[in-house]
Amino acid sequence: MRKLILLTTMLTLAAVGAIGSAATAQDAQDGQMDQKAMEELMMKLATPGPAHTLLHKLEGKWATTMTSYMDGPEPVTSTGTMTSEQAMGGRYMVGHYTGEAMGMPFEGMSIDGFDNNTQKFFSIWLDNFGTGYYLAHGTLASDGKTLTHTGTMSFGPMEIPTRSETIFADDDKVTFTMWHTMNGQEMKAMEITYTRVK
Repeated sequence: MRKLILLTTMLTLAAVGAIGSAATAQDAQDGQMDQKAMEELMMKLATPGPAHTLLHKLEGKWATTMTSYMDGPEPVTSTGTMTSEQAMGGRYMVGHYTGEAMGMPFEGMSIDGFDNNTQKFFSIWLDNFGTGYYLAHGTLASDGKTLTHTGTMSFGPMEIPTRSETIFADDDKVTFTMWHTMNGQEMKAMEITYTRVK
């Protein structure tokens, strides 16, 4: 394992060096970023900041109550659990969800982060009801606690626009609401309340 880590590190440094050398040669021609500036930018883009600290609030174990509005004529409520932990020095949050959906066992995994380069939040979702993934990008409202993501969910030939809102009510409660747009009409798909398990 150590050899693999060492090899990966060496390859990364070699790539950075090659890019830096090429950039230095190009600098003389078109005034692009030099090697030192590139290294400084890399460090800046790799350093977690306030947006990551917000996501760190998800760390821990949570009891969940999920209400689905798409399973039939009446809303269906189920319970579950979610555990979330920091990954790669706090750059990402990885969550594991277990519960029930449509009367069947449900398991999901999330990866949430903030891209310093694009200045956007992102969320990736995987679950046992499929073999693909859902990707959404988001922004934080001026209140500092409401995070809105938009994305597109693929379902067979359908491409369904989505919008979600995550509200960090306090350190022990988070709510998540998602809407789908179908036939030009936005409708609430689900709502999940996360309550921290102490």
